[in-house]
Amino acid sequence: MTTTATNLIFRPSKTRRLVSAWMVKEHAEGAIQTVSEYHDIFDQVIFMCGGVAGDGSLPRDWSTDQRRELAKKLHGMGVSTLNDYGGSWKNCGDRLLKDMTIADRWIDRMVEECDAVGTDGVDIDFEHWPGEGRYVFNEFIRRLSVALHARNKMLSICLYALSPEARRETGIGFWDAATLAQHADHLRPMAYDMYCPPSPYIGPTSTAPWARDCMTHMVTHVPRHKLIMGLPTYSVDWDMTDPSQSRQVYDAPWIAEREKESIIGRGWCYYWDVNLIRYTDKNGHPHVMWVSDAKSTKSHLVTVDSMDLGGVCFWCLINEDKEIWKCVREHFKRW
Repeated sequence: MTTTATNLIFRPSKTRRLVSAWMVKEHAEGAIQTVSEYHDIFDQVIFMCGGVAGDGSLPRDWSTDQRRELAKKLHGMGVSTLNDYGGSWKNCGDRLLKDMTIADRWIDRMVEECDAVGTDGVDIDFEHWPGEGRYVFNEFIRRLSVALHARNKMLSICLYALSPEARRETGIGFWDAATLAQHADHLRPMAYDMYCPPSPYIGPTSTAPWARDCMTHMVTHVPRHKLIMGLPTYSVDWDMTDPSQSRQVYDAPWIAEREKESIIGRGWCYYWDVNLIRYTDKNGHPHVMWVSDAKSTKSHLVTVDSMDLGGVCFWCLINEDKEIWKCVREHFKRW
């Protein structure tokens, strides 16, 4: 099989660690502007294409033409691109247990779409499978890896960032990190959604100690250079009166306005290494908002360095605090 031109991702990273981020269709224009401004640190952008279907087809919400134009712009900045595909539809693992030709159809179309869009590979984000689905998932990943590597394309996989304690509570799960690491170029443990609305439990989306515990667990299964630590650019805002109104916040200017209203401003929570804003909304509801910003990101970057991980990937490029990118630039700069 013929191979494509040199994959951008195989070049040395622009800073001391690989820096990447996920991009969604609705915010592509703003995301491109951000990457352009900070193109000296970004190595990779991942297009969130949507979920695969049970008939073996791929999502069509984000057209090939639109992504091709974005990929051209990003490649012109020296930024690699991947297509991300999700897969959490009901009984997905059970379907594959009965018919692996579904996976073969996904693989054929994923490889074709890489060529059509001009992307450098595939990012897989399959979630919410039962534990028994790990066998067919491992086989799907093995086949996908062979197909992509034959064309000089790369493969990365998103997975939950579980600590040893969480692993005991959740059971074996369908992700077998050690096996997946044999086939994937990168694994992206998502060190966020520690607490996530509408959960009845209230807390930050990520803390430095929790994320560090998760990565400590991951390095026992995966080579360090393959671990790309997933970090949040968004915050979580908890309505203490009406929990159903709690939400994730992708709007740094709005958060700055709430900071001005807060009796504590942006208060630093020591040990957790995350900022906290308390405010009252127009309905008189008290809110507790944990903020992902440059300061909290700095603590995670220290973890990446201290554990010698491959790099970071941010969810995601939507109205985030631009100070985050300045922090990444300063922390990961080459000496």
